[in-house]
Amino acid sequence: MTYVPGTTLRDWVQCFWQLNVPAGLYSYRSIPDNSVDCIFNLSHPPEAFVIAPFVSPNIFELTGPVSYWGIRFRVLGHRRLMKAPVGEWSTDSDINAAALLPAEVLHNLSTLCSQPLSFEVRCRRLEAALSRYVREPDIDVRLLRYLHYCQKTCASNVDLSDRQCAEFGLSSRQLRRLTQLHLGVSPRAFVRVMRFQYMIHAMHQQSTRTQWANFYYDQPHLCREFKALAGVTPSTLMNSSVLYNTEPA
Repeated sequence: MTYVPGTTLRDWVQCFWQLNVPAGLYSYRSIPDNSVDCIFNLSHPPEAFVIAPFVSPNIFELTGPVSYWGIRFRVLGHRRLMKAPVGEWSTDSDINAAALLPAEVLHNLSTLCSQPLSFEVRCRRLEAALSRYVREPDIDVRLLRYLHYCQKTCASNVDLSDRQCAEFGLSSRQLRRLTQLHLGVSPRAFVRVMRFQYMIHAMHQQSTRTQWANFYYDQPHLCREFKALAGVTPSTLMNSSVLYNTEPA
């Protein structure tokens, strides 16, 4: 289940989501999307953690019944709540939210997650709560120029030479340091994941599912990227669930 917030949060929160795991042993496949997720265990709200951006598929082993509720931030949107840049976070796959979120914010979110509410009602109340903590982050304008360039050119060959980086106001080495610090990945890895996500969105929107041609040289190129970033083939990803049962028959 997903819920898209209103205009107050929409520029920095992509969506709220909830994953309900039935009784049994399950695996959850998470693929790269350049986003930061803050996740609460609805059965035990003090258990909250943050997932940083990554560049290969993550498989989480889950034992149900359990429900998780999450905030998926847009690129750099997490900086509205978290002061520390991604590059300074722990290298653990999941990080205790208490290390990144202000104590008051975490307490209020955990309290709302502990209440027996429907998904939509919880999202609306959490949306109102988050709106009170909005602050404008101090983002390096050179990084913003790079992100704007990526959005315009990710379907073509992205140039990250010193000549191109000079238009952002830095060198290619400086850009690498900046993206590793604030985005958690290298410049090329960021573009690679962005292109992958744009292509998946296009495939879902088009009945022919041939939109890969706008993003990759040929089908072998597409399949290599899928294997690297999703761990499965395009057809398997498009026709499978992110949550699958792993209990022996």
